[in-house]
Amino acid sequence: MCGIVGTINWYPSPNIEDITRATNAIAHRGPDDAGYWIDTNVALGFRRLSIIDLSVAGRQPMPNEDKTLRLVFNGEIYNYLAQRKALIQRGHVFRSHTDSECVLHGYEEWGGRIVEQLRGMFAFALWDQRNRTLTLARDRLGIKPLYYYWDGRRFAFASEIKALITLPQIDLITDDSALWDYLTYLYIPCPKTIYEHIRQVPPGFTVTYQAGEQPQLAQYWDIHDWGAPVQCTDYSTLPEWSTAVKAVHNKLCEAVEMHLLADVPVGLLLSGGLDSSTVAALATAAAPTPLKTFSIGFDVDEHTELPYARKVASHFRTEHFDRICSSGSLEESLQRMLELYDQPFADSSGIPTLAVSELAATQVKVVLSGDGGDEVFAGYKWHRAYLARPDPSRIQQWVYKSILMPALQGIASWPKVTGLIGRYRLDVHGETSADRYGALLSRVKRFQKPRLLPELARAFHDYDDYWHYRKYWREELDPISRIQYVDLKTYLPDDILTKVDRASMATSLEVRPPLLDHELVELVAKLPPEFRFGKRVLRAAIAQQLPAEIISRPKKGFSAPMLHWLQPVRRNGTRLGGLARWSMELLDAWERG
Repeated sequence: MCGIVGTINWYPSPNIEDITRATNAIAHRGPDDAGYWIDTNVALGFRRLSIIDLSVAGRQPMPNEDKTLRLVFNGEIYNYLAQRKALIQRGHVFRSHTDSECVLHGYEEWGGRIVEQLRGMFAFALWDQRNRTLTLARDRLGIKPLYYYWDGRRFAFASEIKALITLPQIDLITDDSALWDYLTYLYIPCPKTIYEHIRQVPPGFTVTYQAGEQPQLAQYWDIHDWGAPVQCTDYSTLPEWSTAVKAVHNKLCEAVEMHLLADVPVGLLLSGGLDSSTVAALATAAAPTPLKTFSIGFDVDEHTELPYARKVASHFRTEHFDRICSSGSLEESLQRMLELYDQPFADSSGIPTLAVSELAATQVKVVLSGDGGDEVFAGYKWHRAYLARPDPSRIQQWVYKSILMPALQGIASWPKVTGLIGRYRLDVHGETSADRYGALLSRVKRFQKPRLLPELARAFHDYDDYWHYRKYWREELDPISRIQYVDLKTYLPDDILTKVDRASMATSLEVRPPLLDHELVELVAKLPPEFRFGKRVLRAAIAQQLPAEIISRPKKGFSAPMLHWLQPVRRNGTRLGGLARWSMELLDAWERG
């Protein structure tokens, strides 16, 4: 796990000071080593967190034998031993035992199609001196981040935006549409960032760039095969059910075992929920030695899951560590979050994610997590909420657009009206399918945004607020598969995985999510939707290895008890929460310079 940076066609010519400064901005991603390489108008930087082959042979930027290729790589390739064996049989000579060197030799053998051979999480950049082409690649599900800057003349890339903004002469003009989107999603949707000239490489994509030309994006992976509905609730009577359960169990075991591969100790993040407990059950069975587990609780009883996490840890006899998050550390945690994400991001679960990462990093360098289980196995509460509402008729759509929406626009700022809208989901009625799903998920509604950003309201009067969902809305799929596909393409990479990557890498901790192994994702997607929905097939697949109490537990989100932590105060006669007070003080300090 590492941090990568690079520039090409940058004026003035690249120098060691610029690339060193940019690389050091993400030193937290790799405190073990640093490396740089500069050639005519090309510069590469690297920070290393040593996980596989801890020797200097793993240093990057890594060249091939004749030094026509240079690689900077972030991530882990779990099938690298098989890839290494196949490449050696084809005559390739390896100088290290790293997984990253397989990318170099694989590129020599298969060219850009090397990404199709890789099973793991990764973001890498490969400079080909022969045709002076830079290739960027991001893993299939978007576990690892990768950003690039392009202003029509100069190109740069990095694992995090904070590295890019250190570069000289960079144009950091704000993308107003990204700010408008942020109110809808509470994150900035890919490929956008808050900066107009900085974009994210989408999951499952490559970007190729030659100086003076437009960057070329190409998709190399997607999920195409989704299962057909079986319309049956008694799965035990179906021969396909037992086959599916066995197949999912076997693939889960395989994925978890592969994710344990490392030359340093590996631990587990444990929430006490089904997903992380599943990973714990399979990991403790596969690991040759006892594992360490890590959990975070809260000082608000209804939010904490520590009793369940401790029960799972005790069941599998792990060496368990946990910590309580309290309101006393709220302001410090929020300040850290402002520094981590480089752009607007509003998932409060980033606070406990950072806390559990800090705890785990005191003991290990690598942990496995249960991230992705809700997307892969259709486990979110909003999935049921969406499916409970039939598609609106044309009359309902007309009433919504012509009567309800205009009425809401004028009174949306009234607190009681806002409460009624949320309670009865008035903004969801009368919408088309994609808009209805967007309205269901959005925290800030369409009719509220003009009051929050009045200076942008006129420019975005006819803006498609739910374009990000609509982009992946596939009407040909059954309703369950349709919303799963949208979640896998939007909320998962842009919120969940972004949160986990920034929080964990801030503490120099590598988090591996085996439930997002792409072969497991493809397998589960092929199953009938009734098998997936509500994690039914996952519960059946792991039933023999987990306590019944954990199997039957309803989902509980991993979020901080923000409302409980806010202490009311007054300012100029107005009641403000503690968070509001802190925010006002921060804004006052900013205005004072």
